[in-house]
Amino acid sequence: FYNEQDNEITFWLNYMILAIGNINIDLICSVPRLPKPDDKIIVSRVETVPGGAACNFAIGVARLGSKASLFGHTGTDQNGENALNSLLQENIDISRVIREPNSATGFVIILVDSNNGETIKIGYREANALLDPKEITQELLEGMALVHVASVSAPIALKVAEMCQRLSITSSIDFGGELMEASQEILRKIIKKYSIVFMNQIAWEKAFGMPPTNLDALQSPVKDDNKILNLTMGAKGSFIMTKNQVEFIPSWEVEVVDTTGAGDAFAAGFIHHHLQGMPLKEVGNRAAACAALQITKPNARDGMPTLKEVERFLAINRNRNRNRN
Repeated sequence: FYNEQDNEITFWLNYMILAIGNINIDLICSVPRLPKPDDKIIVSRVETVPGGAACNFAIGVARLGSKASLFGHTGTDQNGENALNSLLQENIDISRVIREPNSATGFVIILVDSNNGETIKIGYREANALLDPKEITQELLEGMALVHVASVSAPIALKVAEMCQRLSITSSIDFGGELMEASQEILRKIIKKYSIVFMNQIAWEKAFGMPPTNLDALQSPVKDDNKILNLTMGAKGSFIMTKNQVEFIPSWEVEVVDTTGAGDAFAAGFIHHHLQGMPLKEVGNRAAACAALQITKPNARDGMPTLKEVERFLAINRNRNRNRN
């Protein structure tokens, strides 16, 4: 709970957030520039770390102080064990994870431009592809304060939203991965069903057929719905829209090392602080701070901040960036 008058935060953490999505191992390759067709690039550094947007999100909210659980599929191979152990070390509940003895754990090859942190990702789904809408049951979701899905297929996204509506559970979705292969009609249907939506400019233009050029364009997707829609635009900042409010959240100026997981950090920061009852503008600033801290370190996990790190960052930068508030 956020007391704006006294500028104090009291946390009520008797709730659980469930993240649904991919469990991966990321092979991160640092390169002098991102390749073009028929290009040959020499890798300067290679790192293998656990990944997956849903896993990153779960770790993000857990480091901030929320209780998190994960549902997804992984292999029984060493990569799967490494991925699950990394979650256990962050106090993530993995009791709902399904281990597949006949499938390998999914992985993603990530090329990171060492000059500006921009990335190219190539994914191999393997065990992740076994996630089925039939597995999204009342038993799985019951008792959750919020269910978050990231980079899932359209059938999974729709089933989660419908089940959350039936159980009166807050739902959130981060667009990406398979979901971007869906038609405009399906994307709009999914957006309409979720309580909180996170999307970048590419997803926005595919879903709505137009760039977010003005206030009317920004607010039109939510004008008749009781939802929160987040449009993230990287270094350009983000917009947070409801039917009654539009907030622009500038990005914080930091030295970028690796942008992998920035969206996961933003979503985690937004969800955690939103559940504390903070005003929308403050929630957005804190989500942007989480994303800023995340991109100052390599890979999607190392930079996921703790609550103390976020508070310290804001204390240092609010005055320095007073025009941002």
